[in-house]
Amino acid sequence: MSILNFPRVFFNGKMRWNPPTANNNDVLPVYDAVNVDLNWPFFADLNPPITPDNVEQTLQPWQIKMAQAQDLPDYVINVPSNSGNLPIMPAEWDLFGDNACDLVDYKQTHSRIIGGQTASNNYIDDDPLVGLDFQILGNPFGGTEPTPGRFVDISPWENTFTALYFDKILLGNQDTGIELNRQYRMLDRMLNFNWGAINGLTTVTTTWQSCFSPENIRWFGSNSALLNTLKQQMESDPEVQGLMVRFSTFLTFYDKNGIFNDYPPVTSRGSDQSKLSAMYKLALENSSEIFFNPAYSNVAGTLGLWRKGEFPTAPCDRRLICGPDQTQVKVKSQRGSDVAVPLGVTLAQLQGTNLALDVSNTFPFNAIDPNVDIPEPFKFDLGTLSVGVNLSGSYTEIAELKFDQYNQQMFDRYSGLIDLSISPEHATLAERGELQLRQADKTTVLLDEQLYVAEIVQSGTFVDVGERTMLDVMVQYKGKPAPNTSFWVAQYSNAYNITTSDYYLNFDDPQHTTDFVLYTITNGTSSANLPKFADAYAGASSPGQYSRTKSAATIVDAQDSSSTTEVSYREVASSPVGIMLDTNVAFDGEQLVKGVLDNEQKTPITYRTVKLTTGADGTAKLGLSGEKPGFPALKISFAAEPEFAFSFSYTQAYIDFMAPIRVLPNDPTLVDDFINYWNGIYLKEDAAELIWQAFIYPKVLRVFYYLYPIMDKYMPLDQRHRIEGAVDQLITLISTEYREESTLAMPITRDLPASSRAVLELWANKLVKRNYPPMPLSSGG
Repeated sequence: MSILNFPRVFFNGKMRWNPPTANNNDVLPVYDAVNVDLNWPFFADLNPPITPDNVEQTLQPWQIKMAQAQDLPDYVINVPSNSGNLPIMPAEWDLFGDNACDLVDYKQTHSRIIGGQTASNNYIDDDPLVGLDFQILGNPFGGTEPTPGRFVDISPWENTFTALYFDKILLGNQDTGIELNRQYRMLDRMLNFNWGAINGLTTVTTTWQSCFSPENIRWFGSNSALLNTLKQQMESDPEVQGLMVRFSTFLTFYDKNGIFNDYPPVTSRGSDQSKLSAMYKLALENSSEIFFNPAYSNVAGTLGLWRKGEFPTAPCDRRLICGPDQTQVKVKSQRGSDVAVPLGVTLAQLQGTNLALDVSNTFPFNAIDPNVDIPEPFKFDLGTLSVGVNLSGSYTEIAELKFDQYNQQMFDRYSGLIDLSISPEHATLAERGELQLRQADKTTVLLDEQLYVAEIVQSGTFVDVGERTMLDVMVQYKGKPAPNTSFWVAQYSNAYNITTSDYYLNFDDPQHTTDFVLYTITNGTSSANLPKFADAYAGASSPGQYSRTKSAATIVDAQDSSSTTEVSYREVASSPVGIMLDTNVAFDGEQLVKGVLDNEQKTPITYRTVKLTTGADGTAKLGLSGEKPGFPALKISFAAEPEFAFSFSYTQAYIDFMAPIRVLPNDPTLVDDFINYWNGIYLKEDAAELIWQAFIYPKVLRVFYYLYPIMDKYMPLDQRHRIEGAVDQLITLISTEYREESTLAMPITRDLPASSRAVLELWANKLVKRNYPPMPLSSGG
């Protein structure tokens, strides 16, 4: 199944990531993302404070100056994994980012098709398709010039919340190539933060996937044997329903202006960022000076077949993960010290006597020299490993996996795919038992097969408070659809609106009295606490402390410390850096489950879950409704009873079945307030300016003006006449239809509440387009 079948087309290159880091701040709670507003309580605690009255004069100058620890509230500094990030410039490293995501084709750096296979020992690199470019393209909006794809951190701080929106993927050109028109957006999968111990986010990997039905595919030319074989197989095999693109991104580096692009070189690391601050100041004063400072990753991927029953937006196949013992391997960190990390995820598929492996996220790596202009990766040599089958407690080796099969050269050539030839007897054994990856001693288990795998197809869905939606859940057992299989769904959230942090079960507490220890402080260093249920399974990782020394760039080794000062959930939740762990969505047919935390207070917890059962095709429908704004991550359990860990480390999330949902707030009075305000001023000569100054800008657009300053280059959100001059375009770009899929949706992060959209549409259609008629508005429109 999947790209592990033949034929395959391989591609690699560099990918550009251009996030707006004023919104994506990892250290300071600038953005109240839950309520889609600036975090005014945090600003009030600064010295001097920033307020709605002085924000025009104070916020942007503060954003582009270094924030020192002594000038920040303790509740910011003490968040686990946050203290090592200071000092920091609030605007961070890419203030004017536009969320663009595309492939690099600049000077000596190219993103191209490198080869393919039609059988395990048949590598093809002389096809007309080989050497041609591949690209991820966005929506053209009526133009002829291509636009980039967009990646969206649906939540600015959670590690399972990045979606990649695109219009099409083009491999080759219109003489020889294939155009894949979007059917499903992509989301980051198997994001492995454990490898951050090696060299920070530089060595963190993730996988992306999307699939395409025949009606969404255009074939160009007929001179490519690779494409012709792929097309013939897709059209002739009744088990094939289209094509699949899967790729991994890895070895991410920052501050590469002038190397991968024509933007002015900058240095965004270190305590002295005066040059970057001056460049930001100039660009804020003059939009013609705006510049980007993207991050760049290596990318390696495969185009192949999409077979029936396969997940369209996530890898399926047979999945091997780090087992409950969390066996680790020792490798060298960038500082030269030994660090222990688990392996990542391996995907496997048996085709007769060929065992195909996808190890694109399996083996840790580092940069040969991180200080050169274009760093190159290398895989660590972990020696010869044993691939085998565990059947009823008995292990049988079926193949060896040698370093010359998984080293960097082979990884680059085959995009992380490996074919192992096994005997017919071992193939039969592999069908019956559980696949494992062990060390050469054949006793130490590194990876164990995860028998049941589930994915929610519409991960990353936006839901308004009060809105109901249906999601498709696909379940597999050993890489095949699992009919008549029951499972449970619950919802988790993070407790902080900054940094990458651990997950806690959402619970119901109408009186807001639930409390427990969230973290402890020893000698100024914070350590996360991960409470467990007294009577639940031991599914949570052991509590550990993770500290970061650079914002969005470095995660360093885990350390141990003893508890001295305890900080409670209630204390954090009531601060500008905390998030209530309230239930965000209501499930159709949900059940309430009561548990007790294993702490001194025996804290009672009530959470919601729902039991679903797949049909004959291995899928089930999950109905849910937005209840409170937030960022719930839906988690699936295959236990016989609803058993969910109360909390678990973010470093574990890459092996869980996590599906992010964004529940947008909805102000039920906002439209009426707008109408009432207009009806009180419509006879005034300056009514148009009054409604702008008192309502449209401060209540709807201001937050986006400060968090996405790139808009100054195209449609300055603080200038009424510029907005009015492009009001038709604005209304199109903020529409619900554009939010769902378009790369040109506004705001680009899609976090515009329905009530705010309704106000903008009312203002545009009833006032701006009618030249502000001196007439009252009615609540009926």
